[in-house]
Amino acid sequence: MNNKGGRAGTLGKLFSLPLLYIHLQKNLRKQRKFIRKELHPELLPFQNSNDGSITAADIKKITSYYALGVPVILGKAFKILTGKNFTKQERYCITFLGGISGLLDDLFDNPRKEVNHLKEFIHAPENLVPGNSYEALLVHLYLAGLSKAKNAMRLKEQAGKVYEAQQKSLIQKRKISPVDLKQITFSKGGSSFVFYRLCLEDPLEEAEEKLVYHLGGLMQLGNDIFDLWEDVQANTSTVATTSTDITKLRNLFSEELNRTYILAGNIDYPQKQVDHFLNLIKLGLSRVFVCLDQFEKLQLQIGGAFQPENYERKQLICDMQKASNQLKAMNYYLSL
Repeated sequence: MNNKGGRAGTLGKLFSLPLLYIHLQKNLRKQRKFIRKELHPELLPFQNSNDGSITAADIKKITSYYALGVPVILGKAFKILTGKNFTKQERYCITFLGGISGLLDDLFDNPRKEVNHLKEFIHAPENLVPGNSYEALLVHLYLAGLSKAKNAMRLKEQAGKVYEAQQKSLIQKRKISPVDLKQITFSKGGSSFVFYRLCLEDPLEEAEEKLVYHLGGLMQLGNDIFDLWEDVQANTSTVATTSTDITKLRNLFSEELNRTYILAGNIDYPQKQVDHFLNLIKLGLSRVFVCLDQFEKLQLQIGGAFQPENYERKQLICDMQKASNQLKAMNYYLSL
């Protein structure tokens, strides 16, 4: 059997790895510079007049995580798919709207930071009278991001869908069916990814929207697998926390990844751009299989059903800083 094509594909992906990391570091430097120049000055007045409702962790969550990671990883991946570079308007929009994602998530998890009229805030932020510095900062960044959007109305409509998905996810604090858990997972991740994609000026056709939505759900499923320990401690039901057989969980994740490839084949972009996009996505998803390996080994060692509520923290935390796990992730990237 001639496997020359398979070897060539693997070698091509191997040689692409250094380029991916180089581009990632370049994009990180560029985005950090943008944050210092454009975002930090917008945060400073709220930090100076802070009534105590904004914490240092909130600011770090904006500047070091969401306003950094959303544009650099997701935004860049979407632009690779369309074959274009960021415009300044797009970078501004996805930085400011991506930046507040973590703060909005906190409103569902931390009742002390609850915005009483969150739904109204999403659809008509200009009408909200802030009750504290935290709410004022949210309104300011949301309006600033919308001001740079090509279609602010559609973005607000999608933000409403993100809100609805988050509302439905509140039932994860009690036992629900596997079917409902999967639907909630994909709704949360999918609606958020479509929201981020709408920060860009490129038209979003139906086939691409289906791909972006599914990919968001797949990423959320992957995050839930990695967050297994935290979710067990918080008594939050997820597809991962309720799994009793890691082989079945792996099969589910693999099936949904394969569906991503199918959906990618339906979009109307040059194949080279689609391949580059998928390579970047696979680089992020490969780590999930490393985590699944750890859980599968744990289940085999102990025997019987997988029971995360009975395991220790070190058994459920997958440390991707370890060189051995990074190497395993690289091998999965090459084989996916």
